[in-house]
Amino acid sequence: MKSASLIVLFLVFAAGSISAQTNQTMFCSRHPLRIFGDHSTVNLTPLFQWWTRHERATRTDPVRPLAAWQRITGTKVADLEFNWVVDAVIYTSPSTRTNARIILKNPPVAEEQAFYNLKAQLAEAGPRIANDQRASQANTKAAQKAESRAQADQRSRNARTRVNGNNYSQQAEQERAAAAAALNDQKEVEQARALAEKQLAAIPTVNGKYQIDWFGMEIGRNKQGQLIYDLGVLDANSP
Repeated sequence: MKSASLIVLFLVFAAGSISAQTNQTMFCSRHPLRIFGDHSTVNLTPLFQWWTRHERATRTDPVRPLAAWQRITGTKVADLEFNWVVDAVIYTSPSTRTNARIILKNPPVAEEQAFYNLKAQLAEAGPRIANDQRASQANTKAAQKAESRAQADQRSRNARTRVNGNNYSQQAEQERAAAAAALNDQKEVEQARALAEKQLAAIPTVNGKYQIDWFGMEIGRNKQGQLIYDLGVLDANSP
């Protein structure tokens, strides 16, 4: 199941720098189609719609679709073979919740990995952009200096000096090319950073750390009495 979970790696999410909130359905109401081991598919769209309608209601209609599915938020505390151990907040409705340490089957491995990959990408982007800026400025100054020397030497009546002028012209061209390359790299990194920021903003976080926020189905307890929830395998075609 772990390999199947990787199906969602880098599915592009929404934009904006937002931390997960318990009263926001934008995170938990993702990927309504869930696949299970017998190849059956569950469509959570009716639950998503019900949850959104009742999120701000002072009273919650007790009759709701897919009662076995509950909203799970929290943080991973351990890996357990192909499952996660999670310190979870479990919502049976937008206004009713309990805390429990649970076992989570088919955990969002790909999303967690995407989160850390994006964080690393953003950490590398700043220094690389600064290096490109410094390189572009230094190469531009060097090109200007070489061009000035070339122009001065080429005006000389001395043949050897004029040869030196040609060498300075070649140096100026090389420096300009290096400056342009650094500037192009800076633009590419800035574009990649903007995309990474969009993708990262649509992954639930709390205090800069990855936060689980999904609907999962309660499937029982283990021998130690811990609740077990299953997210199902996410359908790659599910928005």
